[in-house]
Amino acid sequence: MKYFLKYLIVLFPLILIGQTNVPLNHSYNSFVEKDMHDIGVLKHTSIKPFSYSHDDSIYFCSFKPIVSKKSFIHNFLNSNLLNIDHVDYSFVVNPLFHFEIAEDNEKRYVNTRGVEVKGRVGEKLTFYSSFYENQMVLPNYLEDYVRNNENVVPGQGIVKYYPFLNEGIMDFYYANGYIDYNVNKFFDIQLGHGKHFIGDGYRSMMLSDNSFNYPYLKITTDVWKLKYVNIFSHFQNINFNIDAPDISKSKFSAIHYLSTNIGERLNIGIFESIMLGEDSLGNVFDVNYINPVIFYRPLEYSIGYSRQGNALLGLSLKYKITSTSHLYGQFVLDEFAISDFRAQNGAWRNKYAGQFGIKFFDAFSFENLTLQSEFNFARPFTYSHFKPTQNYAHYAQPLAHPLGTSFLESISFIRYRKDRWTANIKLIHAKYGGEIAGDTTNYGSNIFTPYDENYKELGNDIAQGNTSNLQIIDLRVGYIVNPNTNMKIELGLIKRSLSDRNIFDDNQYLFFCFKTDLQNFYYDF
Repeated sequence: MKYFLKYLIVLFPLILIGQTNVPLNHSYNSFVEKDMHDIGVLKHTSIKPFSYSHDDSIYFCSFKPIVSKKSFIHNFLNSNLLNIDHVDYSFVVNPLFHFEIAEDNEKRYVNTRGVEVKGRVGEKLTFYSSFYENQMVLPNYLEDYVRNNENVVPGQGIVKYYPFLNEGIMDFYYANGYIDYNVNKFFDIQLGHGKHFIGDGYRSMMLSDNSFNYPYLKITTDVWKLKYVNIFSHFQNINFNIDAPDISKSKFSAIHYLSTNIGERLNIGIFESIMLGEDSLGNVFDVNYINPVIFYRPLEYSIGYSRQGNALLGLSLKYKITSTSHLYGQFVLDEFAISDFRAQNGAWRNKYAGQFGIKFFDAFSFENLTLQSEFNFARPFTYSHFKPTQNYAHYAQPLAHPLGTSFLESISFIRYRKDRWTANIKLIHAKYGGEIAGDTTNYGSNIFTPYDENYKELGNDIAQGNTSNLQIIDLRVGYIVNPNTNMKIELGLIKRSLSDRNIFDDNQYLFFCFKTDLQNFYYDF
């Protein structure tokens, strides 16, 4: 199965706008999604990336074009650099880049160059492909993270083994893409290499775009007030501390998400995930998991214990208070014992996570002023498994929250746009657990550690062990050069403070950048 997916993903972007994905980027979506939340509008906003359609042009029409007599400059500032449009096909090419100079205690920079190619063949088939080449010098805490985390840059893959690494220069590249076939108004099939996000918040406790890209097959069914998504993915477990043949272990995931609109204000989502790691023979795929029907556990008992996966169940809610404000939340259940929950005894097996948030659009009657605040938590051992290859992670990073597990987090945003000018403030306060040097107790803070090793049976609390306190203040002002690619000039200051029983680290990062901001990279941990 994994080789079949990889073959098609490589082949189709080369031989090949139907249905096109909106960029999976919070700042971009914060303005695009405003009209999706009106009372009476029954769009399923918890399933991302969104898809463009003919009625999603309100955001782009809000910008007055930057006039230039030269078509090349006009396209660069307002639309696509190269655009070929025909009744039977279309073809688009855009440059992608991120040029940043910065300083904290040392000089920092980001040098990213890339290109995107997308288009349509007929009325139903669309394709997208992008490629990035990167060199960057990151703040010390991120450099330490890369070195201690299998040389993986957050969300962007593995750094090349060049001498530059010894000098703190991260050199790497990555790509993503997909083909999409819109069968009819009810069914859509997408095959690609990329990321997904389930939820209405900044974080997702179900599935986020925190980790690296992965091969997937996505089937979407949209009928009446229901939207049902099946995502079949191939993930990797990376560990360079073991023998070379076993550096990377494969795992297969099947995710189901059913979103239901009830009335004009309430949306309920049901989430299910199964993670299946390699067995002793190297097999990772089981045809039984292709079953598109939700609720896998009864199916698993007919398969056999040796091929049972790591299961997660979840519930999401969104309630529209007004057309410009709504509440949202998630609850994810990994494992649970009702007797221990009633006793409130801190049993390790009560593994669950949750989220609660509120968002306001056009707050205080100011157009394009967005306020958002959310609270996230996860109990120790959540997302982990007694087989590390079956934990809820990919490419050495959690698939849900960047902090992994055993944490409490409060995060708030103020976003504002006036014409092409933008301003953003992000505030984060988090408390999370950690292992104590010299102590063999498993405090449940590392999802890559088997949960049945040296654990405490009772008395487990969130953020136990070597408790860390994290505070981040992120201030940015920018100017949108081209709304089509979210090309912007941005000036910002990020203040990050982290303390635990061993260290206190304070970092102030001042930066100036020119970039096409089409992806989320989570450095806020």
